[in-house]
Amino acid sequence: MDYEHITRPGQVGSVEIKNRISLSPMEKNWCDRLGNPGQNYIDYYALRARHGVGTMNFEATYIDARGRGNLYQLGLWSDDNIPAHKRLNEAVQAHGCRTSAELNHGGRNCNTHRTGLQPVGPSNSPFPMVGGHELNALTIEEIAEIVGRYRQGARRAAEAGYDMITIHGAHGYLVTNFLSYLNNARTDAYGGNDENRWRFLIEVYQAMRDEVGSQMPIGVRLSAQEEMEGGYEIEYIIRLVKHLETLGLDFVDISTGRYENIETLIQPMDTSSGVLMPLARQVKAAVGIPVFGAGRVDDIGNADAIVAAGDCDFVHMGRAFHADPEILAKTLAKRQDEVVSCIACNKCCMQLFMNLPSVCTVNPTAGQERSAELRPAERVKDVMIVGGGIAGLEAARVAAGRGHKVTLYEMTNQLGGHLNVLGAHKKQSNWRQAAYDREAMARREGATIYLRHTVSPDDIVEAKPDVLILATGTRPFIPKYLPGWDCAHVTDYEEVTRGRVKPGKSVAVIGGQWLGMAVAQSLAEAGAEVTVIEATDAIAQDLEFMAQQVMNARLAKSNQISVRLNTNVERIEPDRLVVQSGGKTEQIEGFDQVVFAIERTMERDLENALAEFGVRDTVSEVYAIGDCVWPREPYDSLMDGFNLARAI
Repeated sequence: MDYEHITRPGQVGSVEIKNRISLSPMEKNWCDRLGNPGQNYIDYYALRARHGVGTMNFEATYIDARGRGNLYQLGLWSDDNIPAHKRLNEAVQAHGCRTSAELNHGGRNCNTHRTGLQPVGPSNSPFPMVGGHELNALTIEEIAEIVGRYRQGARRAAEAGYDMITIHGAHGYLVTNFLSYLNNARTDAYGGNDENRWRFLIEVYQAMRDEVGSQMPIGVRLSAQEEMEGGYEIEYIIRLVKHLETLGLDFVDISTGRYENIETLIQPMDTSSGVLMPLARQVKAAVGIPVFGAGRVDDIGNADAIVAAGDCDFVHMGRAFHADPEILAKTLAKRQDEVVSCIACNKCCMQLFMNLPSVCTVNPTAGQERSAELRPAERVKDVMIVGGGIAGLEAARVAAGRGHKVTLYEMTNQLGGHLNVLGAHKKQSNWRQAAYDREAMARREGATIYLRHTVSPDDIVEAKPDVLILATGTRPFIPKYLPGWDCAHVTDYEEVTRGRVKPGKSVAVIGGQWLGMAVAQSLAEAGAEVTVIEATDAIAQDLEFMAQQVMNARLAKSNQISVRLNTNVERIEPDRLVVQSGGKTEQIEGFDQVVFAIERTMERDLENALAEFGVRDTVSEVYAIGDCVWPREPYDSLMDGFNLARAI
């Protein structure tokens, strides 16, 4: 494949872009509290520019302190922001990559607890997801002031050296609030009919155009649909874009949805690559200006096919470059087997909801490209790693990459550890892809890997490694205090997801959090009728929010999986379960299999045996990493392996 479509230069207004790949806007929470990007922010984008990205739209950039969404968001609200933005642009443009400033006001999406200020909107329509704060319904004079702030933001963007400007009009922010049938209840010149609802965006655009002139391209990012009952549909947006085109708009960037349906705009791994391209295609068919399209595009080949099909002119790829900054360069050099795939776990985005910096489950150096750079080991050591989950594989990759002699032992026939359980259901199989990628990386760095090898203390004494790393992970927790736990038809999540036990036809899964629901869905996929028994009042609360929403929608349509909440199992019998809910006991019959999927417990048998066998007297450095220390998210285990291997 020659990727001729995405490598062809493109034109946006007066600006030529060297290819059709755009790094899509992703907030990172990496700036300072006044919106200035620091060196780590600059390094991140410069690296991706160096590896071939054609244009970048960094992130929603607030032009008003009242419109800031996250604590450490990028800002252009003050002239004091210009120098840092200028350094950012210069670092990126040095590699022939174009930049666009995505100017934004958060509107009703803003949280008083983060800004310290009351949010605003065209009408008072509080948003429960961000605290339900009462909005100040803007006066005509206040609207004019905000339009002026957009204009000043455009001036600052031009002075900071941006090539283009994008007005963020998507995802429920202030521009969307004015466009929305749901949030704009005004009856004056800014509401009441479609043309009036467009007025705020048009005034923002015209103010920017007056400020920067005709040579600097200005576009708008829009949600093609609100994806809510009573919300606007794509025909409304097409009419709006066609009108803006007559006013000189240079490009349009098509997304969808609002934060009420966040899974439509930040798609989890359950959704297909390029999921929003049908929307971009409809807009492109109706207008003559370039169209940017988005929607979990995670592969350069897919991006090329999208452009070839005429769905859009430029393809946004954000999380894919977050996972692997070299994805484009590797693909064009026919090194696709070296690409580290984005698994769409959304760890990068979920961090922001907790006021934390963005990270990546498969890229430990994201945002720390300079400080986390690997250096050769001062002394080569013989490193023995026990356990081939994500922690062990990452330790093997990094240690071998630094020059150590690394041997990894995995007791099963499959690397990946708990990732294999999370990825047992086909809709979540990207978790297993993360394990495949880590294995390939470790082997390329020179690590030796053995499967089906259970390591004993004697093996360690005989090998005499300089460093022993225990990454033994977890095993299923079996509540042996529960009567009937050892009945013949009772098993656990490891046995069924690894294929060691054949799924039953009517299965009770005990435990309905992320682990239990992953198991339940894999069993249903194998044809079983599944009843999930969960002691709390909600399922999968430890699963990332966007994936929860998609899963819940899927379960609502399923006739194979039923859920009993606020219910616990009191006793297992050969032909029935005795359960309790609300103080009432009930017997449920008809199950031919019962699967424990309540929780995991640390696998520490080998670690506990080390002292007895005198291993610590033989090996000078012994460490434990990953879930055998404490069961956590895959990212935490990855970082355990990464940080330890950097230090030895």
